Amino acid sequence: MKNSIRSIQEANLGRRMIAMIMDGVLFAFVWVALALWVFTPIANAAFHYSDLGVTGLKYEVFSKLYVCEEIDVDNKTTKVIDVNKFESATSGNELQYTPLYNYNSEDLNFYKDRLHYYYCCYKTGENIEYPEGKNPEDYKCPNYRQLIRDKDGKDVLPKDYYTEAWFSEYIKDKTTVKDFKNLSYESVTDLREMPFFEELNGKISGCQLFIALPAFGISYLGFYLLVPLLYKNGETFGKKVMKIGLVSKDCFTVKKRQIVFRQLLLLVWVSLSLFVIGIGLTSIATLGVGVFIYLIATVISKTKRSPIDYAAYTYMINTNKSVWFADAEEEEKKETELEEKMSKYQRYDPNEKNLIQIGTEIVNEDVKRELEEEKKKKIKK
Repeated sequence: MKNSIRSIQEANLGRRMIAMIMDGVLFAFVWVALALWVFTPIANAAFHYSDLGVTGLKYEVFSKLYVCEEIDVDNKTTKVIDVNKFESATSGNELQYTPLYNYNSEDLNFYKDRLHYYYCCYKTGENIEYPEGKNPEDYKCPNYRQLIRDKDGKDVLPKDYYTEAWFSEYIKDKTTVKDFKNLSYESVTDLREMPFFEELNGKISGCQLFIALPAFGISYLGFYLLVPLLYKNGETFGKKVMKIGLVSKDCFTVKKRQIVFRQLLLLVWVSLSLFVIGIGLTSIATLGVGVFIYLIATVISKTKRSPIDYAAYTYMINTNKSVWFADAEEEEKKETELEEKMSKYQRYDPNEKNLIQIGTEIVNEDVKRELEEEKKKKIKK
């Protein structure tokens, strides 16, 4: 069989990149919208997600290892707020929380006083500063009463260990701001490694997964699976706008099962890129690496097919400039019809009749044939 009427033009990388960016932006918008407006309220109602975040912030601020500053938006000034006032910032002003090791100050006593409070007050549960009218127990280190092991291997209470003498020995070789910032970093690490803090972070991470994963799954299945199945050529919105789509490797119409398989492979690729390390800023970096590998593999391919296209036996084409068919049978049928139409021109002598007369007779013959077919259908009914 001849393939004279089939014409396939591959989709260029520029169009594919633009379509990928358009789809990515729309997908991200829907993902974030679902996460913020649907699953975050559910997490708040079911797991008190917002309260967990406030609790973590409270422990950080009241340890004095974080500096709480009030920003006056109108006057563009900043001032440090005492820990017992951080819950009552002036209306309209913003609060900013900075880890002690990132705080910009050259005052050694500023760092020394805060570290002294963390070890000798916060960790021992003695002389804790807390907001007036609040329950002191809500602001004390939750495990300050737990036994710890001292340098001699004895189990002692923190308040018996973190004494003035111990603290003086601890900072005796610290003489510069850099030294105290390094010690502040170690202290923040110490705070976050406390059992209560690890448990709290575990709950927060669990809530974040509960919010992110369902929103991601629904967004992906809607954007990258349902939409391509609705369109004949497996297009997403971006591909539809850019006039590109999918065909099978043999250049016939892509099968539904190929679309499903291809999009599920893409889901695996994106999921591994996004969540291989965890949810956060690192996810963006790993996704970027995944997209980069995907593009490089596509560029170096002789046929400019992506790894996923190879696996799914699909081919990306310019739908605006390509001609293809559902299968070989349909192609052969179209070829036969075209040959029949072209043969009509051979029955007319251009010297005897002009082109308008010839075209009119051809159209009349087609109309006559269609009317006869309609009559046959009515008779059968």
